[in-house]
Amino acid sequence: MIEKFHNPPEATPGDFLLYLKSFSMKYKIISLLLVFYSLANAQHSKFSVEASYPLTTGQNFIGQDYNGVLDLGVKYKITTMPLVNLGASVNASLLKYRIEGGYSPALDAYVGFKTSLYLIQPRVYAEINLKRITKLHPSIGLGYSFFLFKTNFDSGYFSDESNNEWGINLNLGLSYDLLSRMYIQAGYDFIKLTQLKDGTPSTSYHTNAGIIKLGLGIRI
Repeated sequence: MIEKFHNPPEATPGDFLLYLKSFSMKYKIISLLLVFYSLANAQHSKFSVEASYPLTTGQNFIGQDYNGVLDLGVKYKITTMPLVNLGASVNASLLKYRIEGGYSPALDAYVGFKTSLYLIQPRVYAEINLKRITKLHPSIGLGYSFFLFKTNFDSGYFSDESNNEWGINLNLGLSYDLLSRMYIQAGYDFIKLTQLKDGTPSTSYHTNAGIIKLGLGIRI
């Protein structure tokens, strides 16, 4: 008995599209598995990113006048040792100060302004490794703080202004691991301004600043 062999059916454009969709789905699944694998091993990552809410504090021009909006930070762990980790970081903060317009008889106009303060803080830091409480990480950092002020007036009688100030920054921090790659953190920045705007008195009110930051960090 002679068996009849049938030629396979010809592929149609629809079959080709189904193949592409199947390949695309497999690729996505493999990609997701690789992402989850990398996240599971993220505790070995040297980079971390942080988002915090800055709270101004103290009897100084920052604590009395400005309100925090947002702080973003990036950390890089340079070296890891049994007792301490050494690294470098940079933070960028936004603070706001606004005076609502009040009537000025001399100008016969309502005068108000708003100031945006952009704060850039590069520093080096040391993170202490606690043997008994491995999820808790105290740290200390030292660096600079650069203040960039931009003031916009509501009235056309005054021109918008911008000026820069800078100084030394001491940071004390504490973080706690929620997961292998996620942690909550709190920090305090003490800033001593050494370069002031012309005409600004060199009093503690104008040269000292304190900022508390509360936020969340992720190791990437």
